[in-house]
Amino acid sequence: MHDGIIAIRPFICITVLSAAFFISLPAPARAEAEVQEAQPTPYSTPPTDIFPASDRKVLTEPLVLSTGRSPAGRFNARIIFLADQLERNVDRKSLANTFVVTSFTNLNKVTETSGLGRLIGENLMHELQVRRWQVFEIRMAKDISINDTGEFSLSRNSAQIKNSYPLGGIVTGTYSMAGNDIIINARVVDISTGLVISSAQTHLPVDPFTEMLLYNSDKLPEMKIVGNR
Repeated sequence: MHDGIIAIRPFICITVLSAAFFISLPAPARAEAEVQEAQPTPYSTPPTDIFPASDRKVLTEPLVLSTGRSPAGRFNARIIFLADQLERNVDRKSLANTFVVTSFTNLNKVTETSGLGRLIGENLMHELQVRRWQVFEIRMAKDISINDTGEFSLSRNSAQIKNSYPLGGIVTGTYSMAGNDIIINARVVDISTGLVISSAQTHLPVDPFTEMLLYNSDKLPEMKIVGNR
């Protein structure tokens, strides 16, 4: 009986030491050991409800908002910030399409724009083009009239635009006064489905520069540009 107990003791000691060693492992190492021990059966095919990494990316690091020394420089910095957001949030597959950028409109009266709305659209067109978006200049299309109220995607028939011009999406947006700030919202709309495929927002201070664009900008005379399309 005594001999039996002596023979068992080494086994007990080894077992206790093994358990103590496993418990002393860091949590990641224990998890890895448990996974290796379980050895689950791998999928023969990947789940169909997971998007490929190349199609959808989630970025969490904050975007950098540049600052300008002059009112015009600060305005340009905010438009760059808008373009950076649209670039980050867009579904990468949609960038194969061609887009048209419209004048931004007054949120409280979407059939009206101003010098501010036109300048936002012009600067955003430039910023998207340098980011390699395919931007179509709709003012060079045949029989498109431009008047002092600007161009509005909301007032056009999207099916007619799609049939007439090689467009996949519209970059449009609104601005609205809120105290001492002007809130700007931009969005990219798929012309076939009406889905918003990207969005962005920023704000501008109400200062002499933006007030001039809002209230005192020169009215554009009605004009007609006829292209070869």
